[in-house]
Amino acid sequence: MNPNEMAKLKEKAPMPLLLLLILFFLPSFLLEPEMEVLKKSAQNFDASLKKARVILKQRDKYAQQNVRLEQLKLMNSQLFGVIPQEASLPEMIDKLHSTAAACSVVVEDVRYAFSRDYEKLRVPGYDVSMHLSAGYSGIRQLLAELEAMPTPVLIKEVVMTETQRYVLSLRLLVK
Repeated sequence: MNPNEMAKLKEKAPMPLLLLLILFFLPSFLLEPEMEVLKKSAQNFDASLKKARVILKQRDKYAQQNVRLEQLKLMNSQLFGVIPQEASLPEMIDKLHSTAAACSVVVEDVRYAFSRDYEKLRVPGYDVSMHLSAGYSGIRQLLAELEAMPTPVLIKEVVMTETQRYVLSLRLLVK
């Protein structure tokens, strides 16, 4: 080779080396930002997947709660279907007295009180306090008859005041 060609080659010698370095590092320059974008996308996907799972669980809970709500509404309508109208209160009171008489229980005194609130229930009703005179078996029979009545009677308490004297507190629910 002649010296001119050698000089030209020496001038151009760094060029292939420079091209080789550029080709060697070019993928990292191009791929590094793409890898960062890929990592961010993967993190966003994981976060979205977690949110989707939480939302699915919430949807399932909502569906279960909706079913429970419908059941409670049905129970509420059934309960109010059983509760008699306020106009039937005299018959209910007569039924109480006739049941007591059938069980050999003497009703000495009765007090009635109207209250719209009872243990946070928004069901109006009448509180009844009955002073009774009977043996233990008669009181037990009366309680069994009251619990078997078709109209809802809530027995609050039975207190023995003296021998064969009792105070029965109950609640008659009405609409």
